[in-house]
Amino acid sequence: MELWIPIAILAALSQAIRTAIQRHMKGPLGDYGASAIRFIYAIPFAWLWFSLVFYGGGENAFPSFNTWFFVWMTFGAIAQITFTVFLVKLFSYKNFLVGIAFSKTEVLFAAIIEAIMLSSMINFQFGIAIIFGTIAMIFLSLKGSIFSAKDIYLSLKSYSTFIGLLSAITLAVSVITFRLAVNSLESGDFLFRATTTAAIAVVGQAIVMIVYLMMYRKNELIAVLKLWKPGITAGFFAAITTASWFSAFALYTAAPVRAVGQIELIFSLAITVFVFHQKISRIETFGVLLLIISILLVVFD
Repeated sequence: MELWIPIAILAALSQAIRTAIQRHMKGPLGDYGASAIRFIYAIPFAWLWFSLVFYGGGENAFPSFNTWFFVWMTFGAIAQITFTVFLVKLFSYKNFLVGIAFSKTEVLFAAIIEAIMLSSMINFQFGIAIIFGTIAMIFLSLKGSIFSAKDIYLSLKSYSTFIGLLSAITLAVSVITFRLAVNSLESGDFLFRATTTAAIAVVGQAIVMIVYLMMYRKNELIAVLKLWKPGITAGFFAAITTASWFSAFALYTAAPVRAVGQIELIFSLAITVFVFHQKISRIETFGVLLLIISILLVVFD
């Protein structure tokens, strides 16, 4: 087995665990506090990983920064914060698996956004992927196991569907703009540039979250500081996730890595059933399967 495969699986597993911790901490921390721990407590681990890459790779200096780097990184950081809040909010309306599945439609939105930005035509395979992805989102949005035109209409216009789509779109924007930030750096290999971007961005994200909580949600900020043990655990898995994804992408091409990464849905299924003891309907299961097919069609397009 090639090294990038277990690294990608580790990334998917740690990502599922980090999100599960955030979902679990919704109660004592609130939506924004549970979102904040991903950034605040990830700082020491992110910079530890940066140090390992910096000294282990024999780098002599930081990459050459430029204006576009900070522009794209800022957009990416804000979009990632927004995505995290939307995802945590979504868990109030949908079970853990469906929440993660909604966020996975990011692959579709990112591909569509990039196609628009590059003014490229959508081919047959991509078109089929969009159709499958749309049907999958319809299944995932349904509130019950009854499948009728009225149920579809009511589910699609529901607040939970709106939040789910916003989580996917903001994640897609985050992925694209962070990639632009990494590519705007002019020195160092991919792993070093990506690690540098992540280490700088997480500091800014933590500051934004702390300031927001201090101004508008002081009780949640106090709870975040008091419940530091689960916060550190979430930060640790957040850093492991980032480091693993970047390492896998540095070792191999993006499409197979992203395809293997869809195993996160399997991990999320297990967490939904065995940790949160939530039920999964047949329609939701079918929606997840359709979504996996749709994503694989996109990543191998």
